[in-house]
Amino acid sequence: MVDIAAIHGINMHRSQRSAMQQSWHTAMVDGLANIRSRHTGTLSLECAFYGHEYNDGKAGGEPEYAAIDIAPGLEEELLIAIGDGLEEDAGGDNEGTGTKLYLPGMVQRALAAIQRSDLFDGRDSRAIAFVKQVNRYLTDPDFRKLVHTEVSAVMEQSPRVVIAHSLGSVIAYEWLRENEPENPPALITLGSPLGLEPVRRRLLQRPGPLGWPGQVRSWTNIAARHDAVAMVKKLAPLYSPDVRDLPCDNPRRSAHSALVYLANVRTSRAIEVALA
Repeated sequence: MVDIAAIHGINMHRSQRSAMQQSWHTAMVDGLANIRSRHTGTLSLECAFYGHEYNDGKAGGEPEYAAIDIAPGLEEELLIAIGDGLEEDAGGDNEGTGTKLYLPGMVQRALAAIQRSDLFDGRDSRAIAFVKQVNRYLTDPDFRKLVHTEVSAVMEQSPRVVIAHSLGSVIAYEWLRENEPENPPALITLGSPLGLEPVRRRLLQRPGPLGWPGQVRSWTNIAARHDAVAMVKKLAPLYSPDVRDLPCDNPRRSAHSALVYLANVRTSRAIEVALA
């Protein structure tokens, strides 16, 4: 048995399992130490690492995309949703600021918002890599199977808590809907795009209605104020009134960072409650 199963999000294709294991464990332990948790010295963690699967030469593994590489459909829709979140956070709509006139107007506006922001370091290429990696997971059944096989291997260790960041929250949600772990875990989602309409539409194409994700003991969703990936901060109205939605205040530049989320006091207290 392991305390926590951790499922990462996008842009981990140049990382390694060992690096994730070390950095995530350190961030969680630091946060638990801040609240004087009794679990600080004993916390055990197993990572569901799938980032390397993007390095097969298909869409999602190349970090230097250009605007021309954006595919119509889900990729465009996700960029627009993120751009809307950034503009809402900035308190304006910034109409007409884009210069990439060969792109649809709403997409060029979204890219302009990303360039002005610190999200994805303000780089088009990282934003486009994000939407491509999400798109591949949601639309490529063979890739999705590889990812779920990795999650299944971790879940065999009967974790007490599943912590999932970004795209990892979508993966955790789907896996828990489709499987019945012998020991139901608590679920903690961080910076989740589960509230974005383009993601929800794709999930609705799977068998069964959206709602509570299977046999989980609890679901805590934590969303940072400036995190445009988690533009929809409250998942309870969309999935179940039993979801506990908590705001947090990550620094704007690192609002979507997994490590910043993991060390945040909201996450630390959620872990403490889940391990009680």
